[in-house]
Amino acid sequence: MAIWARVKAALGLKQTSGDVAFEGDRVVLRDLERARTFSQEPATTGLKALRSCEKCSGTLRLVVFTTAGGGEQLKIWKAYPLAVDGWLCPACGWSALPRYISVEESVEYGRRATEQAQSGNLEDAEFWFRRILGSWPGYGAGYADLGQLSLARADATKDASEREQHRKQAEELFRKALASDGNLGGVRAPLARTLALMGREAEALELLRELELDADAGDRWRAEGQELLQDIQAGKALFNRASELVLGLILQPPTQRLEPGDQRKIQEAQALLREAIERKATFSSEWFLGKSEMRLKNFVQAAKAFERACALDPQQPDGQRELAAAYLELERHSDALKAGERAVELRPEDATLHCNLAFILLLTGDMKRAEIEANFAAAADPNDAVNRNVAKLVEDVVAGRRKRPESLAEAEGRRRPRA
Repeated sequence: MAIWARVKAALGLKQTSGDVAFEGDRVVLRDLERARTFSQEPATTGLKALRSCEKCSGTLRLVVFTTAGGGEQLKIWKAYPLAVDGWLCPACGWSALPRYISVEESVEYGRRATEQAQSGNLEDAEFWFRRILGSWPGYGAGYADLGQLSLARADATKDASEREQHRKQAEELFRKALASDGNLGGVRAPLARTLALMGREAEALELLRELELDADAGDRWRAEGQELLQDIQAGKALFNRASELVLGLILQPPTQRLEPGDQRKIQEAQALLREAIERKATFSSEWFLGKSEMRLKNFVQAAKAFERACALDPQQPDGQRELAAAYLELERHSDALKAGERAVELRPEDATLHCNLAFILLLTGDMKRAEIEANFAAAADPNDAVNRNVAKLVEDVVAGRRKRPESLAEAEGRRRPRA
């Protein structure tokens, strides 16, 4: 019987289905339902060594039973991440698992997992962490490592439902870590961060106060907990929740149509931002509030938020840029000019800021400077369509081919906004 047939027969799989692959030291399970019959975390630890096959006395091979893989296999891995060390007999297909890995092996698996996680390869990192937990069931540090991976996935995704799912999984894993090992009190810190980002700040703060009093948790974890506690109290979790809700939305131009559901998201984010600002105003929170007001066409409130942001950090060109944009919507052209000039002063290499300044100068009637700034922007970034269009607009006005617009709305061919 061929090796493929023996492996499939030993695992109880259909010999013609192609639902097992043998790749190096990996027995890859390609059928999701069959894979689910293998426990991700066996109930008991296995043997450290097996001398020979219990069926045919043949020499055994060390393997890992897994759902890991690329392409279509990645879907199965994500649905049921499995990686458990064991043995396979090449002669007859007999198998056994789990295998109790050595401390040295666990250190190496952890090193590889950390290396992959630092490179952003979260699936590969989980493969190595899963092998540790698959061999050492109930291992608290294993739960903690997987919890950190779930947090990293939540931070990386732009999908709100996926983010929520990853954070719930992180909470479950961190709680398992705490329950399984009394020496892992420091896990309260990432668990508290998870809860705060899920809107459960009271629980998060209670955990951090417990951590502060836990002398066995270690100085590093207590210091991290103290910093996180201060951040939560200062509104950073509120800000993060708000930015996750609306980051893509508020970067859209105010002229773009806004769906009712999106409008509600922005309003929800604004409530979070205002609460964060009440605790401690920052450039970022005021800037996001200003952008959200711009998206809702509340230009007076947007200008006020950007004014506060710029007062908090006068060296931020992005604040001056957005302040100028709000002033333009309100037809406060002289104020927009000051903000536009300040933005260019702070970041003189930015072609977009020069383009913005050229347009403001056009509205204020300073055609000589408008030409200089527009030509600079077009030459610095000739592939930018906005830069080319503004340069053409200035050129047409100077040549008398077009009337000089007196407002942003007029230049864009739309009605003037409400104040």
